[in-house]
Amino acid sequence: MTMNLIAGFLGGMLVMWIIRLVTGRKKKAEYEKRLQGLKDELSALKLKRQEAETKNYRHELEIKKHRDLAILFPELVKHIFSARQPDDLARQVAKAVCMLTDCEKIAVFLADVRGGKLGLVHVEGLEDVLSRPLVVNVGEGHVGFVAETGLIFDKNDVPDMSELTKVTIKKTAIPGFVPDLAVPMISQGVLYGVICLVDIPITSSFPRERLISIAAVGAAAMEGIRLLSRFESAADLDLDTGLPKAGRLESILSRELERVRRFASPLAVMELVVDKGSIEDRYRAREFMSMAANNLKAKMRNIDIAVRTGPDRIMLLLPGTGQDGIESVMHKLIDGLPALRDDSGEPLGTVRMRYEVVKPGSVIEAGEVLEKLMKKALISSSS
Repeated sequence: MTMNLIAGFLGGMLVMWIIRLVTGRKKKAEYEKRLQGLKDELSALKLKRQEAETKNYRHELEIKKHRDLAILFPELVKHIFSARQPDDLARQVAKAVCMLTDCEKIAVFLADVRGGKLGLVHVEGLEDVLSRPLVVNVGEGHVGFVAETGLIFDKNDVPDMSELTKVTIKKTAIPGFVPDLAVPMISQGVLYGVICLVDIPITSSFPRERLISIAAVGAAAMEGIRLLSRFESAADLDLDTGLPKAGRLESILSRELERVRRFASPLAVMELVVDKGSIEDRYRAREFMSMAANNLKAKMRNIDIAVRTGPDRIMLLLPGTGQDGIESVMHKLIDGLPALRDDSGEPLGTVRMRYEVVKPGSVIEAGEVLEKLMKKALISSSS
C-alpha cells in the first residue's frame, strides 16, 4: 500500500514536471519570438532612421542647390544679355543650360530673319551627330516641329502624338538625332530659335522648367541684339537717301554671307548706278538719288538691304535671291527707274547695274564678293 502511494506520488510529480517543462519551453519560445519581433522592429526603426537621415540630407543638398541656383541664375542672365552677336548669345545660352540642368549634350538653333529656317549655331557633346553648317526648315523634324508650333517637344510625349505628326517628324528628322527635350525661343510671338537637350541626367532637377526659363531669356536677348543692330544702322544713315552709309557695307555684307553659309540660302548683291546722281548740280543730284532710293525702299522686302556706297551708287543685298530672282529684279529696275520724274517732270534717266550671286552654303569673304562684282560690266538701261 505504501509502495503504491509512493509510486503514485512520484508519478504525479513526474507528470507535473513534464507539464512544467512543456509549459516552460512554450514560454521560452514565446519570449524568443517576442524578442525576435522586438529586434525586427528595432532594425526597421534603424532603417527608417537611416532613410530619413538620407532623405533629409538630400533635401538639404537640394535646398542648397536651389539657393545656389537662385544666386547663379541672375549672373547667367546677365551674361546672356551681354552678348552682342548671335554666336556669342548661343554660347552663353548653352553654358547656362549646362550649369542649370547638368546636361552636357546641347544644340542651339537660331532662326533667320525671315523665320523660315533654323541654323545650327552652337553644339556641345553632339559633334558626332550634328555638324555645321546644318539647316532645318520650319515644320520639318523635331526642331522644325517645335519652331512651327511653339510647343515643347518631350521624347516621353511622342506616344501621345497623332500618327500624322509622328510620321511627318520621322520623315523629315535629322538622321540619328532625337532630342530628349526641345524648347522654342519665343519673345512677343517672334521665333528666335530652338534649344535641344539629349541624355538629360537622372539627377537633374526640373530640366523642363529651367530650359523654358533660359529659352525665354535667350529670346529676349536675341530680340535686343536685332533691335540694337537696327539702332546702329539708323545712327549711320545717309541724309539724302535715308540708307546706311558706305562704311556699313562690309559689316552688313559679312553678316549676310554668314547666313548664306549657315542657312544654305543664296544671296544676290547688286550695284546700281544712277547717272544723274553725279551731275555737277549737287542739289538736283541729291534729289535724283533720293527719288531712286525712295522707289527702292517702297519695293524692297523687309529682309532686303540697300546701302549708299557713292554719290551716284547704291548697293542692294537681296537674301534668298538666286540667279532667276536677281534677273527678274534687274529687269524691273531697268524698266521702272528711268521713268521716274521729279517735281519739274524731269525723268531720272539712265541707270546702270551689275550683280553677283553667292550660291547657298558658300564660304566666302565680303571682300571677295565685292571684288568679283567690280570685275563685271555694268548693264545700262539705255542699251
